[in-house]
Amino acid sequence: MKWAAWIATCGGIGYFPRFPGTIGSLAGLLLFLPLQHLSVLNYTIFLTGLFALGVYTSSAAEPYFKKKDASHIVIDELHAVLLISYLLPPSYLWWIAGFAVFRFFDIRKPPPIRKFEKWPGGWGVMMDDFIAALYTLALLRSIAWLTGWGV
Repeated sequence: MKWAAWIATCGGIGYFPRFPGTIGSLAGLLLFLPLQHLSVLNYTIFLTGLFALGVYTSSAAEPYFKKKDASHIVIDELHAVLLISYLLPPSYLWWIAGFAVFRFFDIRKPPPIRKFEKWPGGWGVMMDDFIAALYTLALLRSIAWLTGWGV
């Protein structure tokens, strides 16, 4: 299913020769900039639809790539960074921190993130990044609360 692979790679971004997950995350950050002014309802609908699209297209694309959670699939990183950026204080500093901390958690996969990665098909592809996004938000929102920065 070439169309599913095209969507799961975010229009081919996942084919970037080095660090496709980081490039997919950066694409999420750049896409966030024009979307940040959407209402909470519209942004929630958008993120929910993107998550469902990610599950569906990742499931369909895995056989195409002949690999579970192939590195070319970056819709999961894009979605995670869009979620993180929306829920952080509105500041470039926080958004960059969200990007960096998410990449750390996505690469290192502290427990129990790796367990979610083993879920079948696109659910595993999307859920491990979703949980890494929650870790990122918990850490950065705690820092914001403790320091009073951006709260």
